[in-house]
Amino acid sequence: MRAAIARSPPAMPQTGPPSLEFEDTVIDFAGHRLLRGGSEQALEPKAFAVLALLAGTPGRVFTRDEILDAVWGHRHVTPGVLNRIMTLLRQALGEDAHHPRLLHTLHGVGYRFDLPAAAAPPPPGPTTTHPAEPVPDAVGPPRRRASDRAMPRTAAQAAFWLLLLVALALAGWRWWPREAPTAATAPTAAGSAEPAAVPTLVVMPLKAIGDDESGRVIADGLSEELIGSLAQIQGLRVIARTSTALAAAESSDPARLIARLGISHLLEGSLQRSGQRLRVRLRLVDAHSGDALWARDFDRDASEVLLLQQEIAEAVAASLALSLNLAATKGKTGDVDWLQRYLAARTLLERRDLPPEQSIEVAESEFRALLRERPDDARARASLALALYLRSVRRPSLASLPTLREEALHEAAIALQLDPSLPEPYMVQGEAACNANEWERCLALQEKADSVGSHQEFADGYAFTLAELGYLDRAEAKLREIIARDPINARPHFILARLLDTRGEHELAHREFEDHRSPNDVYGRWFNAVWRGDHAEALRIAEDEIGATGSPGAYDLLLKPGYVAGSRALIDPALWPQALAATAEFERQTGLLDFIRLLAPDAPEHGAELVRRLGEMRALGYSSWSLLLWTEDLAWLRRDPAFQAYLRDNGILDYWRKHGFPEQCRPHGDGAICE
Repeated sequence: MRAAIARSPPAMPQTGPPSLEFEDTVIDFAGHRLLRGGSEQALEPKAFAVLALLAGTPGRVFTRDEILDAVWGHRHVTPGVLNRIMTLLRQALGEDAHHPRLLHTLHGVGYRFDLPAAAAPPPPGPTTTHPAEPVPDAVGPPRRRASDRAMPRTAAQAAFWLLLLVALALAGWRWWPREAPTAATAPTAAGSAEPAAVPTLVVMPLKAIGDDESGRVIADGLSEELIGSLAQIQGLRVIARTSTALAAAESSDPARLIARLGISHLLEGSLQRSGQRLRVRLRLVDAHSGDALWARDFDRDASEVLLLQQEIAEAVAASLALSLNLAATKGKTGDVDWLQRYLAARTLLERRDLPPEQSIEVAESEFRALLRERPDDARARASLALALYLRSVRRPSLASLPTLREEALHEAAIALQLDPSLPEPYMVQGEAACNANEWERCLALQEKADSVGSHQEFADGYAFTLAELGYLDRAEAKLREIIARDPINARPHFILARLLDTRGEHELAHREFEDHRSPNDVYGRWFNAVWRGDHAEALRIAEDEIGATGSPGAYDLLLKPGYVAGSRALIDPALWPQALAATAEFERQTGLLDFIRLLAPDAPEHGAELVRRLGEMRALGYSSWSLLLWTEDLAWLRRDPAFQAYLRDNGILDYWRKHGFPEQCRPHGDGAICE
């Protein structure tokens, strides 16, 4: 019956107001659209159905069960699905989950939609033979569960309104992919991005003129540096380095770049070196028309490359009538040789396809050498601090962690004294604050790092911290924001997939993994296969991909036996003793937790130990898998009394009491209950 309705949704009469208008927002019930500031906000049908239900009766509280029954029509929907819908609605409405004006969460109860105090009453609907009714009646009271005391007024009315709601939810089914990310924040299923609603710029890699190797290195490095400088222009979205490089490798055709990146403008040009002089010749192009807004030459000594970047940023901002939020430059850099070595080391720092000893550690040595020549160079200090921190993450030898991180903090402090506008020191200090459970300082520093830099690690860290605090909806919103400026880079899609798995959205996570494959996602795809019940695929990944040639993981060869044995044990539970023996061997050699332990049949019996060890992994910054504490499929972890101690001892409970509880948690006595 439901399938028949989906194929031919009935045309239902509009008996309530066709729209609700307030401030710059219009909820068009008749047209199934949400408009804000004159722009239509992309919403999937289920999300609009929830919005119509709530906004139709401002001030009324709808329980989660009422919403699930009314919109999905059945009970087999996980809480994570509704949490994700609320996240999408808050994004579309421009809401802050912690300071909501419209969409309110009542912990342990449900949700309420409030109109702003100054909002005018909605305009009357078209004249009909029936009196105008509020839109929620047009949508219909939700079908209640048997345990609810209030019942629909009549069975006929309930059936009528339910059919209308089904029609509303299914309208547009053909034009919107089911459960797809919103077009405003993610690429379409085909990998393309919608045209930008705000000016969006891609900085094409500068072409080096001549055969000089140092010129090519400087051209590549300066292209990336320009992305960071231009990102400080208020009101301008700048596509991140990785997506830019991937798109440029495919094509420089503006039409193709629009399709892949959703850009409105591109900056392209060349760099020519002559001794110590650099000449950068640039064009700012309107991507849609192909017209050049300007073409200019910028000439500077190599030691004045920071001034060069600022001049270019000022020219772009002026031509787009935007405001530049770039601090005054701090002195000069070294000569052209010094600049070339610095930029080459920065490039190595970004190489995730190389093991640490061939990338991060080489870059670290180069930064130390550069600082011996120019000890007061702030950028080299900041880069050394970042290299030390990244080495502590990529090669977490437990004995060396304190020394590495102390030195990273020391270098970060010096860099900030030299130039407080650099992002790397804030990132390093923020990570230290997170590890010390200083959550307010941690988030403030991470947000500062993200605001003054374009490095993806900075934004990733902020999203991870939100997730570690249980704010999964805010973390997802942040990741979608990152993807908007880095749409074809696999890494943010990997992190989003991990978060979707955490929220129980395993099919959506699977889609992210499959559409954006990378060598670093093998463990994420393994767990996703497990969550989806595809144990044969999990075994294939363990046997064929973990520890494969070229894999950059530091512990792949040590982890592989446990993942292979664990995959077989998921198929045949009699094999769990062998799997646990393999995990124990990994733990003996590394001192780290093998996360396969959480899948063992007797894992809930060891809940206290596992909560404690996951907390230790978080403090080490070892891996994103501390998010297993929040995974919907592992709810037994949050029911264990040790989880209350984890919240208390790590300062999370105190942070919640001051800043608000996550959507899936509510206060309970001296602690909290989390779904």
